[in-house]
Amino acid sequence: MGVFKTRGDVQALARPERRTDLSAHRKYKEQALEACRGLAACGLGPGIGGHVSVRVPGKELFYTNAFEKCFEEMRAEDILLLDFEGNVLESNRAVSLGLTFHHGIYKQRPDVGAIVHSHGFWLTAQAAFGRPLRTFNNLATFFYERTCISPNDDFASIGPALRQGDVAIIIPWHGAITVGKDIAEAAALHVTMDYAARLDVTLPAEAPVIPHDMCLELRALVERADYLALTWELVRRKGRDAFDGQRVVPRLAA
Repeated sequence: MGVFKTRGDVQALARPERRTDLSAHRKYKEQALEACRGLAACGLGPGIGGHVSVRVPGKELFYTNAFEKCFEEMRAEDILLLDFEGNVLESNRAVSLGLTFHHGIYKQRPDVGAIVHSHGFWLTAQAAFGRPLRTFNNLATFFYERTCISPNDDFASIGPALRQGDVAIIIPWHGAITVGKDIAEAAALHVTMDYAARLDVTLPAEAPVIPHDMCLELRALVERADYLALTWELVRRKGRDAFDGQRVVPRLAA
């Protein structure tokens, strides 16, 4: 049995390397890497601490990124395989202690196939309000009545707060988490939430929000338009275009 090594707010499991049939789920590793680079290209990856994870369907396994690099720096060797107990398999690399909520969510929500957590500037600014996003445009309706507030980033806090059907979790003074049926949905929701958070933070308190009935209509409309799938393709393109062979160099609009 391995022994946990701790280093600050990271942990690694010292254990003999164990071979796994990686060829069967290589695409999930590639998806996690694409998400890291795409999120970085969208300005969500300049600092240490964000996590992306992709569940391996039918297995109690998921891929996630190593702790010591930011999204901008991720390479294939930085995407690690973990089990649902949080053990790092086939590697002694360090992962964030905050990863406990990933396997906790996967156990609680079988419908969730991928999770994204970041400390993006606008998401973190909005999280300081400790409330769900206000609905100031059609894209914010993705999160309408589908966002929970968790007092902390551990699963002991997130688990009771997370309801069936929720797609976003706000952690006050910390950041945000999005979940989806796959990485396309989770990552697209994350960049969309960051945009909606910018509107929330910058518009005045007296700005009118979209009424309830209209929120539901607009959400149905953007879902029919396949917005999230198209946004994931955009995120992937941005990640590929911004990767210079060594790292992602974001090309951000003002």
